[in-house]
Amino acid sequence: MNDFNIQAASMMSGVSVHQIRAWEKRYHAVCPRRLGNNFRSYTQDNIVRLKLLGNLTRQGIAISKIAFLETEELKQQFESLEHNEAPRIEAEVFVETNEKLDLLLNFLTAKRFDIVRHEILKLHSLSSVTGILIPMMRFLMNDPAFSQGQESKSLLSLLIEETNRISTHVQHRSELNHISKKVS
Repeated sequence: MNDFNIQAASMMSGVSVHQIRAWEKRYHAVCPRRLGNNFRSYTQDNIVRLKLLGNLTRQGIAISKIAFLETEELKQQFESLEHNEAPRIEAEVFVETNEKLDLLLNFLTAKRFDIVRHEILKLHSLSSVTGILIPMMRFLMNDPAFSQGQESKSLLSLLIEETNRISTHVQHRSELNHISKKVS
């Protein structure tokens, strides 16, 4: 099982590094393993928990009210907030996007750049730009282990190109929809 440092946990969960540390210290909301150098090491279960806590606090629930809950209870709480179809669909897209980001970061950590490139080229939605491509760019730029290598620089260029391609495609679709509405 792969463990992740706090920066990767932050990107994968959508919760800032500062927030993770605060929640850990104040509420014991998550308990990562500590490595010999005292660095935090987050499991996939820790990241799932952080995602749920982040989603619930963004819905207006105070962290002090939910930090002590078990992960299954957090899942139930999150599901109970879904009142209609639109939030449910958004939550599914969010989960799918985060799972894809998790997968790509795992491949990136394993230095499987070929798989990462292949998966990036399959992305088409605007949510993949904000939920996958941009977090991956931040990861590559902020992690010293990756920021120096030629493979990483090449991958960063691809991420930028794909972000531009998808954004341009979405903008053209939006313009066409606007024109077709005017014509109707």
